[in-house]
Parts: sequence; C-alpha cells; structure tokens
Amino acid sequence: MNSIAPSMRLATRVMTAICFGATATLATVGCSTESMSTDPKGDSVVLIVQTEMTCPITGESVTELDEVAFFECYAVHCKGRDSARQFAALEMKQRARLGAEQVLAQKGISNAICPLSGDTLTAAAAPVTYEGEVIGFSSPADANQFRALPREKQSKLVAQWKAEEAAIEDAAVETAEGED
Repeated sequence: MNSIAPSMRLATRVMTAICFGATATLATVGCSTESMSTDPKGDSVVLIVQTEMTCPITGESVTELDEVAFFECYAVHCKGRDSARQFAALEMKQRARLGAEQVLAQKGISNAICPLSGDTLTAAAAPVTYEGEVIGFSSPADANQFRALPREKQSKLVAQWKAEEAAIEDAAVETAEGED
C-alpha cells in the first residue's frame, strides 16, 4: 500500500466504500496528484445520503444494492435488470423526467420547480449554489441567467420563489387535511 501514490490511496478508499455497499454514494472532486498527504488540497469529498428511492419504471422501493442504469454520469437504481434495461432504452427526455427523483438528490437539489421558468425540474436540471443552498434550474441557460443577475436581483428572485413555494406547500397541506 505504501508504494501507491497518496491520491491513489484516497481513490482506493472511496471505491472500497462503494464496492462494499455503503449506505451512501461518495463522489470525489479533482484529487490532486501532487499532494503528499491523503487529503486533497482545496478539493472535497461529497457525501450524499439518499434514504428512500423508488424505481423509475416500476415505482417499487429500491436501495443502492439494486440494479443501476445511468442518466449522464448519475446512477439511477432500478428494481431488477429488466427495469434497468428498460430505463436505459428510453429517450433522453423520458429518462430525465423519470430519473429526476434520484438524480436531483445526487446533485443536492431539493427544489422541484425552477425559480426562473416555473417548470418542473427533471434530471437535466442545472444546480447553482446560492448562499450555501443548492438551487436547481430547469436548464443551464436558466442557471447562467440567474448567475448573471446582480446580487440584489438574485436575492429578490429567491425570496419571491421561496414565498410561492411555501404557498403551494400550504395549499397542499390544507387540501390533504380537508380530505381526512
């Protein structure tokens, strides 16, 4: 193990965690090969814990040990090999729509609606970190448009979007309570 470069030791640990069915997905971002320690300089290891997932094809509950298909570079867990193959055979727009639940979580996006366009987010959503929070936008163009806004307009847009999102959630809760 000592003959392996320090950056390779870090990569080996990450792969071991994934190979032995860790309860989280680990991702490394740009490990430095010049580093003499196992800690990458200025880079990070992002831990994403996804507790509940459903198969995009069958709607059944799945875990990280179930079959995997992919949307771009993101793993989408499916119930069985046939479901994974079926997911992989779909057109990109359908995969983006069906895989949104799992992929958005891997990207760290918690919102379901684009703050700019009002569209429902798909797996193709572009994440933007704003004041420590990851906000999803329906397209890279929307994300770039948001980034280009002056800071005060960004703040106003986010506040307006959060108020609208809270109103939608309140209406959904009232509707659910009325049905009971």
